[in-house]
Amino acid sequence: MHWSKPLDVLRAEALNPEAVSHWFGLVEELVIKRGIKPSNIYGMDESGFQLSFNTKQRVVGRKGAKVQHKQGHTDRENVTVIVTICANGTYLHPTIIFKGANFISTNMHSLCHSPNGWIDSELALDWFRNDLLPHIRAKTEDEPCAVFVDSQVTHLTLELLELASSNGVEILAYPTRTTHALQGLDVVCFARMKEIYPEEVNKFTELHGRKVRKGDFAGVFGKAFLRAFTEENILAAFRATGIHPFNPSVISESQMKPSEPTAIRGSFPMVQPSPVKA
Repeated sequence: MHWSKPLDVLRAEALNPEAVSHWFGLVEELVIKRGIKPSNIYGMDESGFQLSFNTKQRVVGRKGAKVQHKQGHTDRENVTVIVTICANGTYLHPTIIFKGANFISTNMHSLCHSPNGWIDSELALDWFRNDLLPHIRAKTEDEPCAVFVDSQVTHLTLELLELASSNGVEILAYPTRTTHALQGLDVVCFARMKEIYPEEVNKFTELHGRKVRKGDFAGVFGKAFLRAFTEENILAAFRATGIHPFNPSVISESQMKPSEPTAIRGSFPMVQPSPVKA
């Protein structure tokens, strides 16, 4: 017997042998054969974090007591954070996106806002121009670089792609709906962060006797970030997804098994003539 874990139908279908093989073919052609160094390989992703947590937990209680209450807050406002990691085990300072229409003027590129608190095309361009590009140029002037991002339209505007191309930066977008297996930040770093961040929120609440507010978020998040984004975890993120060291066979058959009912190769019980097969 096993506990089931929800997996979106479209994600189950997307992670199939053909898509994975094509993906690693692109990585080999655009990164490995070009000789791009690990210090010039980056992964970028964003994730949302609630200001407060009040979720169910397994606890030890007195026999016969059916309910164990724990005080907490139910503020579900979401704050988006952009994180960029490098295959040499380092990271850039995170960019925090608050929800709001107005913002006090600041010289810090790491604090910004949007109407819904999510990343948009303008913020993605600002991240590339003001955060990533200066970091790259400070390390190297003309060496090729590669950046792995989600395949969302908000990231891949024409202006961003042209700016990247003119600066020798290769943008590689993960196949749609496969980031749960191919995106290193999702697989390792954010998975660890989702465990640690609620702990830091609870510590803050118990210490101060109130919920985390927007002005507190950077400090609370920062403590969790330093615990989750260690050099070991960052290196594991690139290793677990086969980017560095390059390993096209890192995605196992069991991970792709949910795609079998809708896979092309599974739809024909006999080998077909080449025109039909094509």
